Formats: sequence, structure tokens, C-alpha cells
Amino acid sequence: MSGTIMATFKAALLTHLKANGTLSTVQVTYADPGGAQRREAVFLGDIETNNHIPESFSTGRRRRVEDFTLEVLVEVSSKPNAQACEARAVALADAVDTVLADDPQLSDLAGLMYCQTTNMTMTTLESDAPVCTIRMLIQAKARLS
Repeated sequence: MSGTIMATFKAALLTHLKANGTLSTVQVTYADPGGAQRREAVFLGDIETNNHIPESFSTGRRRRVEDFTLEVLVEVSSKPNAQACEARAVALADAVDTVLADDPQLSDLAGLMYCQTTNMTMTTLESDAPVCTIRMLIQAKARLS
């Protein structure tokens, strides 16, 4: 019985993001790169919610539906002003969303029914060097057996 696809989902998503042409010059990582972060980065964050719902109430081995939300962060600090930072961050977030829209099953990842962007927030700081961060929430739904 499969307990979760969380780690395999993140790995498959990372592979798909790295293959995207728009993201080819951007740092794309499995987790927060910390002090090694470049001026344009996309990284996978935390799994915020993970629910398991039984498909039936029979005894023994039961199929379950796993529903979880992955945080993806896009951060840009390479532009001369806040507006340019936001425009570039939005372009990178659009590339992430396109990857999901073009292949919501991530090349038939075992168990994955679909994934999609459900929410985005944008925060921009205009200090010595402007920084824009877009936080995307990606919902994934899988059938576990």
C-alpha cells in the first residue's frame, strides 16, 4: 500500500520545471536554496495540507484519495526597480503554471490524478534592491492503493 506520493510528486515537478524553456536560465531547486539563492529562483517549498480520504469503507486494503497542497516560491531580485521585478516574477510564475496546465498528470506519475495552481500571492519590497516574491499553491490529487 502506498502511503503518499508527496516526495515523488515534488521530484517529478522539479524535472518538468527544469525542462521548461522559460526557466532554463533560472535557478530551479527542490527546496529553499538558502544563502546559495541566485537573483532569479524558483524553488519548491512545504507541503501545507495532506488529507487522505477513503474511497470505500470496506475492510482490509482500501484505496484512498490523497489531496495535498505544495508551496512553490518564485523570487526575483535582478531588476532595477520594483515594477520590473514584478513583471519578471509574473513571467516565471506563468511558466510554472504552464508546466502544470500542459501536463497536469506530470507524464503519468503513478497515482497522480491531476495537479493545478490554486492560489498565488505576490509580495514586493522596494529597498536598496527591489525583490519580488510570488508564492504559488499547487494542489495535487492522487489515488493511493
